Amino acid sequence: MRFLRGLIGAVLLVLLVVFAVGNRQTVTINTDPLPFAVDLPLYLLVFVTLFAGLVLGVLAGKWTAWAAGRRRRAQQQAAARTTAVQTPAATGTGSPPLPPPA
Repeated sequence: MRFLRGLIGAVLLVLLVVFAVGNRQTVTINTDPLPFAVDLPLYLLVFVTLFAGLVLGVLAGKWTAWAAGRRRRAQQQAAARTTAVQTPAATGTGSPPLPPPA
């Protein structure tokens, strides 16, 4: 598996280098209502765009995982509170049951 990952990485690297060498012409990026213009090689524009998409995708995935974990922890805490209220003798302290959460 490690060899296959290295082989795929090497092939992708060669393809990226071939793409960069073949697309060295300069393109102008205009921000129409704003007075900014940037001249970049085409390959750099494509690489920056791909990298920005990768970063945004990873951040969106992390945000979704964080939100799902937060929701799961809240449900587990609510279930634990409900169980603690229903079975006060299980604690062994002899204390009266807790009032239900408001």
